Amino acid sequence: GVCVNAAGLIIVADSKNHRVQMFTRDGAFVRAFGSEGAARGQFNEPRCVCVNAAGFLIVTDTFNHRVQMFTRDGTFVRAFGSKGAAEGQLKMPHGVCVDGD
Repeated sequence: GVCVNAAGLIIVADSKNHRVQMFTRDGAFVRAFGSEGAARGQFNEPRCVCVNAAGFLIVTDTFNHRVQMFTRDGTFVRAFGSKGAAEGQLKMPHGVCVDGD
């Protein structure tokens, strides 16, 4: 997944490299964060990314069965979800979006 934040940075969920990358409008690399794993801030094939009104990045961490939130610079904020079918559990989340609020 790909999105653009208010500053115009292009944010890419780099699934097979288990990270999120950021680029300028011209395609110049800015930063990357994340690595393969299940700890806070790590990913197992992130699939989608979006930015909320406060500028936080929200990333679906598909094979860790959770959603993670980060600051603009990639600092971990929080995560929710775990593998399962019960309320509050997720199974391979793929997409994420936010509304105008």
